[in-house]
Parts: sequence; C-alpha cells; structure tokens
Amino acid sequence: MSPNSVLTLSHITFTFPEAPDPLLTDISVTFPRGWTAVLGDNGIGKTTLIRIALGDLYPDSGSVSPAPDSIAVGYCPQNTDETPVNLDDFANDWSPEALAIRRDLGIGDDWPWRPDTLSGGETKRLQIACALALRPDVLVLDEPTNHVDGPTRERIVAALRSFDGIGILVSHDVALIDTVADRCAFFERGHVRGRNITVVRARPGNYSIASASAAIDRQSADTALRDARREFARLSSVKAQRKHDATLEVSSASNHRFVDPKDHDARNAIKYNHNPSSLGPASARIDAQVATAWERAAQVVTAAKRYDGDIWMDAESSGRRELVRLPAGFIAYADGGDEANDEHGSGNGVDVPMLTVGPHDHIGISGPNGTGKTMVVNALLRAIERDERRTGLRLPRLVVPQNTTTEDARQAMEALAALPARDRGVVLSSVAQLNADPDRLLAGGNPSPGELRKLLLCLGLRRHPHLIVMDEPTNHLDLHSMRALGRALSRYPGALVLVSHDEGFLAETATIRWSMRRDGTRTRLMVG
Repeated sequence: MSPNSVLTLSHITFTFPEAPDPLLTDISVTFPRGWTAVLGDNGIGKTTLIRIALGDLYPDSGSVSPAPDSIAVGYCPQNTDETPVNLDDFANDWSPEALAIRRDLGIGDDWPWRPDTLSGGETKRLQIACALALRPDVLVLDEPTNHVDGPTRERIVAALRSFDGIGILVSHDVALIDTVADRCAFFERGHVRGRNITVVRARPGNYSIASASAAIDRQSADTALRDARREFARLSSVKAQRKHDATLEVSSASNHRFVDPKDHDARNAIKYNHNPSSLGPASARIDAQVATAWERAAQVVTAAKRYDGDIWMDAESSGRRELVRLPAGFIAYADGGDEANDEHGSGNGVDVPMLTVGPHDHIGISGPNGTGKTMVVNALLRAIERDERRTGLRLPRLVVPQNTTTEDARQAMEALAALPARDRGVVLSSVAQLNADPDRLLAGGNPSPGELRKLLLCLGLRRHPHLIVMDEPTNHLDLHSMRALGRALSRYPGALVLVSHDEGFLAETATIRWSMRRDGTRTRLMVG
C-alpha cells in the first residue's frame, strides 16, 4: 500500500442469517493512516463491520477498498481465549523485528509455548505481539486493554505508537484513545421517523476532542427537531384557523339567493367554502407548507433514548452475619486457587490474611496481572462449597467469569427464550437499564461479549442471589454501559466481590478494598 492509502467501506449493509432486520444499513466509513478509534454501544455492529473490512464476513451489499485479500492485515480479538493463527510462527521467529516486538511488549521467551497458563493481561500482550509480527498494512485491535494492569497498558500504548500503518482501535478506554488516536468513528443509535437506526460519524481528534464535537452535534440535532416541530405546530394552527374561519363564512352566506349574481368574488368564496375542508388555492399552499414542516421534523436524526433505572426491584440480601470465611494462609499458584493452606508455604503464590464476606459487603479486588486475583476468588468460592456440604445450607450466588464462550451465549439465549413472557419482560427491562437493546436480543443470534455479560447478570438476578461475583465486569462494555453498571452495582443490597483494573469503577461500586502486592516471587493480599 502507498503511504497515502486509506481503507474505505462504502454503503455496507449486513444481516445475520437468523436476524429479521439488518444489523448495518448503508454504512460508509474511511480509515486513513494513523489510529482511528471506533466507539459505540455493545452490539451495535462495531466488530461486525471490522470483520467485513478484514474479509471474515461478506456484506449483503456495499464494497471494501482495497479488497481484504490484497493487503496484509493483523487482528487482535477482544477475547483472550482466541489463539492467534500465527502463534507457532511467532514462537519460532527470532528475527530482529520479532525480537523488538518481544522486548517492547515484555513477552517471555516461553510464553508462546504455554499460552494456556498465561494471565489475561499476558495473553493480551501475546495476541498483540502476534498481530504486529505479521507486519500488517492494517492493524485492528479489539479492546486491547481489557484484562490488563497499568504496566501492561503502558507497553501496549508504546507498541501502538510505533505502528505507522492504518490502525483501527475498537475500544472504550478513554485514556488509551486520548493517547494514541487521531480521529474517532462513532457508531451511534439515532432515532428518526419513529424508529432507531445505526449511523457512523467520523470526527477528527482524540476522544476528548471528538466527543465534545459529538455533544455539539447532538445539541444541534435536538434544537433542529424542536424548531421543526414548532414550525409544524404553527402551520397546523394556521390551517385549523383558516378552516374555522371558512366554516363561519359558509354559515353567514348560507342562502345563495341573497347574493348578487354579478358578485363573482362572493359566489367564488361560497363555492370554495361550501366544503370547509377545501379552501381552494390557499388550502393547497398551506397543506404543502404543513407537509414540508412535517417532513423536515421527520428527517432530523436525534440520539436514541437511553435508560437509567433500578434493575434490582425484588433483590434481597442474606440474613446471615457472614457469607464466607477464608482462614489466613498461603495459596500456591499451582493449586489454581482450590485451597488456602494454613501454613505459609514456599514458592510462588499468594499470602492471604483471614478474609470474610458479610451480607452487605461490596469488595473490590485489584492488583497487577498474574498476581492471583482470580485464584483468591476461586478460593472463596471453594470455601462456600465446603460450607454448603458441611451445613446443607445453600448460598444463592451469581458468578460472571472474566471470559465467556459461545456456549455461554447459546445457553443464555436459550434460557431467555424459555422464560415465561412476564419474566422475560422483566429481564429485558433490566437489560435495557444497562444500555443494551432488548430488540436485538429478541431477534436471536449471538449477542456480543458486552451484551452477553449484561444478559448473564440480568438472568442471574431472577435467582435472587445473595452474593454476586464478577471478574473484570467492565471488560467489553461501552462507556454508557460501564456507567449504568456502576450505578446499578453500587445500589445492590447484597454482597459483591468485583475483580477489576478499573480504579474509577471500583471507587464507585466497592466499599472494601483488597489489593495484591508483589514481594519477590510471592504476593501478599492487603485488606483496607
């Protein structure tokens, strides 16, 4: 590709085979050299459009230029359980370019040979390294900072800045976009002619600049709609007044015998006004003006309605004073979090103090990648299972893991379809409060990872859990969804255990903090 090349998608329309309506309709967007951030709500079609650009999906209509098979493309998916297609090649590539990639991203020499043992952040770095190793003309990164801690994030930012081709960054990480993006392509849900549509608007600048421009555009659209509706109302009032005046004129000239046969103006007025619904040439003019005003109002595209409500309704907390207790001890990484040994062992692992979860505790767990946050959560869940076997008392709980699968999506959609109509309505209403589109879920198909996390949470609420455990709850969520989820979880009356690298999210939702601190080969969990 030449230095001035661009990737252009023109008039793309795409419909999934099982869906009744297109996901994308007449979408056009251009990606020049440099980084373009792609933003939008979960399930709105961002990843689908990217897959069309990469040649993985074929649109119903529209074109991609240059054709995907004529360019070198590197792609990093948002799910960390997807193995890069060139992983084996990268494992055996010791060229200067590959060595530089390993160094810049901090890739261990053995990582490509043991991908199943890596943490989420380490896996993400390896995925990005494999994508860069393809020496692509077009590099697409889908949520590259999901699962990662601060140091990993800095390495990813440095790698993105060094890329000089066409970069497409699908992300909701505002700080990342502000750091690397030259322009933003917003997937937006618009409302026009009584229905929601998807539009893509590209704006120059990073997120801070482009989002300010988007806010001005939304305000202008609201003003244009308000003015158009006022003009329609004014003209409709004028038309109604003229009709009223015509009716009065007819009643006052009801006897044609009293009109001078030579008074043509009076006789023409009676002719036009005899049927008050027809005002002659004046009627045609005012009807045209009213129709034009209505069409002008109908053509204004405004932002689709968002929801902000309470998803909990009949949620409840436990009557127990303590839901689970984990004694002080040592969790070896090799144990995978299955046991917390009473003795502080040797080797790699996590030293934990005595941990307890009360019925109303909102606990946030944070720390670097690979320090054992998920293993601590597994130890808590295993302790709950032991208590249940010992006492015979079940603790209702909902666990949403860090990574979801296509099987999770299939089961969730089947569970939604099997619900009675009333319960299904409650679940879909809750999903809407979290900024998802219920109509898309009703249409069937595979929900996006972000939509799936919301659906799993809302389905799980029907079981009235006393404890909710979520590992990286903001992964895959758009900005509006993050805010909606944060508001919702902060109001949850039961117990929460949240694992996250998003300090702002934890500050909003957690009242108790557990943090992981490295000490050589060991990690200590600090409470407070």
